[in-house]
Amino acid sequence: MLAPPTVTASTSREPAKTLRERGADSFQAALAAVLTAGLENALEAGDHPKAVNFINRGFAEGTPQLGCELLCRAIAVVGTARTWTVQLAPPTQVRQRPAP
Repeated sequence: MLAPPTVTASTSREPAKTLRERGADSFQAALAAVLTAGLENALEAGDHPKAVNFINRGFAEGTPQLGCELLCRAIAVVGTARTWTVQLAPPTQVRQRPAP
């Protein structure tokens, strides 16, 4: 006789992400991929002003973490002898719509 299937309860008590949160995660992942590819191309071409532009966009349109990752990647490729001046974007506030 076959044993009945066992159901395992999820040990994680984190609430499921909303559609908006999943969309934001997807957007951030796509943005990170595009900015990273652009940064790599700019660094390969030696176009440091363009590389700085990609880093700035990481901070402004992405997250502080994304901007830092792009900056660290650029420093690893070019070295610390290069002075990097990047512009940190002010924190953005997500505007909430009132519930209907």
